Amino acid sequence: MSRERIDRELLLLREGNQAAEFFSEARPTVLYRAVPTDGARRGLPVVTDVIVPVPDGYPASLIDLAGLPVGSPFLVLVKGGGNNQGIVTVDGRQWQLASYHPHNGGGGPPWDQLHHGFHTYFDHILAWLHRLN
Repeated sequence: MSRERIDRELLLLREGNQAAEFFSEARPTVLYRAVPTDGARRGLPVVTDVIVPVPDGYPASLIDLAGLPVGSPFLVLVKGGGNNQGIVTVDGRQWQLASYHPHNGGGGPPWDQLHHGFHTYFDHILAWLHRLN
């Protein structure tokens, strides 16, 4: 895992006013804070926090999965949310990982380690939270 690269990508997000942090707890993750959702039209929160595991060997290994707080109303509405990929604890909260794979047949382009990263994965997270079932 290239921590220096992750730090650069998170800096790009912060420069665009998106809060994101790296956590090296039991499973290294990136936590995107206050991500906009399409929840307002359903009476749901307009923002939510989202975690994404850092894959072993990153950036050669593609970013995959996304997680929401356990009990989030979005879990039944997002693609792959009903397919629990495990529970992790990050930042003192429990998160349920969903089966979301934008770079592996899920609608996004094939993974290119020279172009893609946590700064571009954010776009997929935005789309995920705006294409509610």
